[in-house]
Amino acid sequence: MERGETTAQAVLAVPVLLLFLLLGVQISMFFNTAQLAAIAAQDGAIAGSVHGGSETLAIAAAIKTTAEQRASEAKTPDARIDNGVIEVKVILHVPSVVPFFTSVVSRSASEPLERFVLEVDR
Repeated sequence: MERGETTAQAVLAVPVLLLFLLLGVQISMFFNTAQLAAIAAQDGAIAGSVHGGSETLAIAAAIKTTAEQRASEAKTPDARIDNGVIEVKVILHVPSVVPFFTSVVSRSASEPLERFVLEVDR
């Protein structure tokens, strides 16, 4: 080996290894944020599907869950009721370690609306 060859190899290898490490951390943060968005959407859908629930209650539950998990909302969650099913969509910011990585993640959940039927009507 020539004098300084090891230093030259280290100078080339360390940034590449550091990039792989940061990319692994960024991917982990992406999947964690996606899971948080899915949980918030599911909580919102469950809150909106109960008897007497509404789109407003679904959005409030999704916002509350997002705040409890300390996630950063990209925009206010969206809820809509259609054909006896409520669907809640949550969009969250992904914390950035690597600048060129996707900055938002979106997840949605749906639940059938609960129907209350009196015993005599069954």
